[in-house]
Amino acid sequence: MKSFLLIVSIFWLSLAGQIRAQNLPPEVLRYADMVFLNGKVITADERFTVAEAVAVRDGKILAVGRSQDIIRMAGPKSLRIDLQGKSVVPGFIDSDGDNAFAGGDFYKYTQVGDRLINKGRRIRGDDVPELKETIRQHVRMAKPGESVFLNAPKAFPVEADKWTRKELDELAPTTPLLITLTSSDALANSAMLKLAFSAGLPLSNFGVIKDKNGEATGQLSGQSAGFVMWNLRPYPRLEPLIQDQHEIMKEFAEVGVTTLTGHATGLDMTLWNVMAHKNELKIRFRPAIDFIRQNPLGEQFFRRVGNLVDFHIGGMVKIVGAAIGPVDDGSNSPSGILTHEPRKIIPEVGGFDPRGEDKWLSSQWSGKKFEDLTPEERNQTEWLNVQLARRYGWNLSGIHNMGSRATEIILLSLDDATRQEGMLIPQLFKPNGLDHNLVWHPKSIELAKKLKDQVRFGLNAEIFDQRISRGREVTFAQFGENMHTMQPVKDLFAAGLSIHSEGGEPTKKPPMRRIKWLVTRRDNTDRTWGAKHAVDRKTALWMTTLNAAKFIGEEKELGSIEAGKLADLVVLGGDFLTVPDLELEKLRVLMTVVDGKVVHEAPGLKVAGR
Repeated sequence: MKSFLLIVSIFWLSLAGQIRAQNLPPEVLRYADMVFLNGKVITADERFTVAEAVAVRDGKILAVGRSQDIIRMAGPKSLRIDLQGKSVVPGFIDSDGDNAFAGGDFYKYTQVGDRLINKGRRIRGDDVPELKETIRQHVRMAKPGESVFLNAPKAFPVEADKWTRKELDELAPTTPLLITLTSSDALANSAMLKLAFSAGLPLSNFGVIKDKNGEATGQLSGQSAGFVMWNLRPYPRLEPLIQDQHEIMKEFAEVGVTTLTGHATGLDMTLWNVMAHKNELKIRFRPAIDFIRQNPLGEQFFRRVGNLVDFHIGGMVKIVGAAIGPVDDGSNSPSGILTHEPRKIIPEVGGFDPRGEDKWLSSQWSGKKFEDLTPEERNQTEWLNVQLARRYGWNLSGIHNMGSRATEIILLSLDDATRQEGMLIPQLFKPNGLDHNLVWHPKSIELAKKLKDQVRFGLNAEIFDQRISRGREVTFAQFGENMHTMQPVKDLFAAGLSIHSEGGEPTKKPPMRRIKWLVTRRDNTDRTWGAKHAVDRKTALWMTTLNAAKFIGEEKELGSIEAGKLADLVVLGGDFLTVPDLELEKLRVLMTVVDGKVVHEAPGLKVAGR
């Protein structure tokens, strides 16, 4: 009798509990928004756990485990995805994403007045006559009182590096004209120089190149170039850029990229803020803000802006650092990659120094090297902004450097910054992040080891997808068999460095293709570069997810599938763990989830609950 009464009591208590649960408001008790079942959930956590299922609620991972346990978290309105053995991985995180920001390179866009021409892309000019005619065409577009800003071809005719305001005055006698040769070198005509000096650019600035009479030549480097590129350029209309950003987000979502980081302009922040208020952001942005990039008034800006590291817009946009100007350029530019060992200068690209040019001081014009600068001259380069950033508690991220000497200069500057006196905020909230790091040298590796607790490194995939200039692959033409020493992944891991695979180009360098490159070391034409540095696919996945999250100090929220982390997931069209190495990039992205919402879906999944 007692047993019967106990059973009855338990029954009624259970029923009463169910009734109470059903009567509870959804704010108190709610099922998962979506569950993924019967697959291989590759968490990419530190132990590289593989589970069967995962549940998502309120934009976060609710639980990871067995399908029979996770299904119990689904309710009548939950989205149920039957994976049928397919893999789920964390959302991919791409750095070098400035090309994916609608206003990421705004400071060097092609612009007439407030109008971006051809979306701000580079102008034509494979040779001097074509370049001059293109310049004239754009100058003719200007209305009275408007200025013209032109983004020169990447492989601009090397003769243009010797131009002065005299050549530009012939092309634009009265219209203010600026031609950006690289991110740090620009040419100004007399009308533009007049505007710059009246706006506050000192003639005495180290970056204002002067002739033997002390007059400005029109060649502007570093911070003086930045002053004109930023301060004198009008803002364009937002609507076309917002549409561009929508198209870019769609392209990245289709290849499984859920977070983008890179240096970003104030224009980008304005665009994202507008889009966030309209609930239009589909992937996450983690920008390094350009407000001190090539800025001769850096300290004034730090004092006015304050420390905004980790400030965010609804979780979709979060500031992860400040950005400064690049130390070098690329293999398809006459300025080249700044290295310890010389490259071969080839006709398709040209150049002056086989070891590349230092863009902080435009060494091709100033004739100086970093170690030759006086303290006063050094304080008029990006070195000073590195010191100021550390003084005010900002980390630096999205820093462009391709070559080993460029890496060394940045690391030396960061080392100086850590030893300065009078730091307002001694601790860093985020790590320093260096982009590209294509060419390494024992000196740069040793210095990186010294600062490894403060610095993270992105690895550019250029050896597998070379830059093209006038129809020729230029990286091999310049570096030859030394390409086998580029991206020495295993040596960098052995040195204890935090490294990841960057990206930033959804069509040319989607994450699954980069994973294949890391695993096989084979390029797009089946050539193998540095075979001894091939890694297993687990490491390759970490390098596109968790390690990429560490690059921006977001590993507590992103980069792996763990309870409590943000629900950014990718469903692949097969088994990531067993597909042959050379077939990895053929695994289609069937679904991309950001913040617990489906932002891309392709055929191939069984989905219920809609």
